Amino acid sequence: MHVEHLLQLPSLDLTRLWGEPSLLAAEIGGVTATDLEDPARFLRPGEIVLSGLVWWSPDDGPAKADRFVAALRSAGAVALLAGEETHGSVPGAVVDACRVHRIPLLAVPSRTSFRAVTEAVYLRQWGDLSRRPTDHYALPENVRTELGALLADGADPGTLLDRAFAHLGGPAAYLLSATGRTLAATPDAPPLPRQRAAGHLRGPASETTRRVGAARSPYAARHLHVPVAGAVPPRVLHEMAEVLAQHRLPAAGSGGDGLLAVLRGTLGGASPRAALEACGLPREGPFQVVTAELSAVGGGPDDGPDAAADALAEALHLDGRAFRVAASRDEGAAVSYTHL
Repeated sequence: MHVEHLLQLPSLDLTRLWGEPSLLAAEIGGVTATDLEDPARFLRPGEIVLSGLVWWSPDDGPAKADRFVAALRSAGAVALLAGEETHGSVPGAVVDACRVHRIPLLAVPSRTSFRAVTEAVYLRQWGDLSRRPTDHYALPENVRTELGALLADGADPGTLLDRAFAHLGGPAAYLLSATGRTLAATPDAPPLPRQRAAGHLRGPASETTRRVGAARSPYAARHLHVPVAGAVPPRVLHEMAEVLAQHRLPAAGSGGDGLLAVLRGTLGGASPRAALEACGLPREGPFQVVTAELSAVGGGPDDGPDAAADALAEALHLDGRAFRVAASRDEGAAVSYTHL
């Protein structure tokens, strides 16, 4: 689905406030709703961003709007869908910022819910999938529709696996981490030892294992695995991997340099709670502090702070928890706070 397709849906009644044709032709890879002033750390490239603009007021002037839209640009967002409910219309400062940073801007009327926009995106994506050349092994239409609604509602991966494979008699299926750890499984699936699962992940994709989407580092990769060959047709396994790729846990993030200042006592007059919040962490604990020395592997692009964050998140089983990493080059250590 492309951004311009949203304008063609009468049920949404969206209005284009700014957006050149070449930008409106961008493909939509996902949807995120946020009213944070700086949402960049929670966004992925290719997403559209839904915002009620509660972070902005007429007294703020253009600077705050510019910072918000600049964050969308830095994160690779393809469009901003701004709700009119809060201010009655989309403020001119937001329109100007989108024009400067070349982010298409669509107005969402108060009668259109953000949920309706999200569902329209995911259901259209499933419609595109169903029109591909396929055979009788493809996921049935009613299953695709149900999975699209579950994605829009934020269902967990275990629920998605259960509903995807129920029409096949509920075979065992697993969502595995990069090291073979079970992240989710169908209800009746027996425990899968991590070492055995890791063995299945070595080598190229097979008829029983599919990689789930793209990952920013090898440590963040996920895989869909069915242990019995033939229990799930290859086409269904492929389509289900595409479904799971749309379900993303909050990424372990770098950008926690303020944490080092907290530990070293060099904040000056700044509040430790404010420093934590600036890193995207809750203001209240308890917190867990972890220090680790990470050895670079090959000196390539996967050895940066984001890869370090992914490696620690996987090693400590921090799925879905607020987690930030700060790298100290002079001390050779990574420091993280985890909200428990």
